[in-house]
Amino acid sequence: MKRLSLIALTLVLMGAGCLGGSTSNSGSDGGVFKTSTAGQEWVQTVIVPTASGIGTLATTDVLNIEMDPQNKSFLYIGTRESGMLYSEDGGVSWRQPVVSALKDGLIYSVQVDPEDVCTVYVAKGARLYRTEDCMRSFDSETYVDTRAGVSVVQVAVDWYNTNMIWIGLSNGDVLRSGDAGRTWTNVLKTGNEISGFLINNTDSRQVLVSTFKDGIYKTTDTGTTWTEIDGGLKDLKQSKRVYTMIQSNDSGVVIASSEYGLTRSVDFGSTWEAIALLTSPGQVTIRAVAMDAEDPETLYYASGATFYRSLDAGVTWDTEKFPTSRVPRVILVDPDDSTVLYIGVATATD
Repeated sequence: MKRLSLIALTLVLMGAGCLGGSTSNSGSDGGVFKTSTAGQEWVQTVIVPTASGIGTLATTDVLNIEMDPQNKSFLYIGTRESGMLYSEDGGVSWRQPVVSALKDGLIYSVQVDPEDVCTVYVAKGARLYRTEDCMRSFDSETYVDTRAGVSVVQVAVDWYNTNMIWIGLSNGDVLRSGDAGRTWTNVLKTGNEISGFLINNTDSRQVLVSTFKDGIYKTTDTGTTWTEIDGGLKDLKQSKRVYTMIQSNDSGVVIASSEYGLTRSVDFGSTWEAIALLTSPGQVTIRAVAMDAEDPETLYYASGATFYRSLDAGVTWDTEKFPTSRVPRVILVDPDDSTVLYIGVATATD
């Protein structure tokens, strides 16, 4: 069932200013969509108050969403062309940071320090930005890669030792800092762009690193040694081309989305099995997948104009129409209420 916010629609129909968006699609079905009914109804949340009036995210491509771990009403989004934005009201409205460098361009990743909500890391181009004062200012020199064409594309913060920062680069390198970004060590060279990190929620020495073309790597000693995972992935065609990974609160279940579809691990990435879907392997592109982290049998994913929900770990699936022509890129689940979800969408580029 499709239900769009009346405010959002009014802004679009009145010609409210666009914040910026894809040049390949001028439609108004972009930005972020929110549901409080586990996908039965959706609201497009795109209002952007600015000094010059009310703008809109309706034409904007959203690539990633991050929730403040201590305040679920505080959200961050990274966009393809419009920089980073944040919401203090659960997505009702969005604002831009005061730092001009983060008001436009492609934002690959945003991560919040799990112990200090005023410390936020933002990956943009060859730089990793860091704020320690709730975005009043940003240090643009936290990491700078001087090699041509190399970008910081993934960031992760260790929950046990928040001075331990991980970054993944577009050339496949993985770097680690033990002093909150003052110094860096290259701990892994995969040769393929990094698509994600998972830090084990019960033992932060265990980390999974995924790539877009060549599978998943695992360390059990904070990056001193690494193993390239097979674990059945080679038997599932294109499952080593990984888009993203998610985990349950106890890390007992890990799910990866890939060109194959969805795969599951119950030993933190050492072995994998296929999750049965309503479509054949490789038939649809699944970039947006999520679970109820307390109850990992509750799964969600979105592909095309369809939203999928399973309450039995993928044995059966329910479907709902998803109100956009854009590609769902990320799903975020409210940790206190798994019927509340946010989905960021973007026009297809590949």
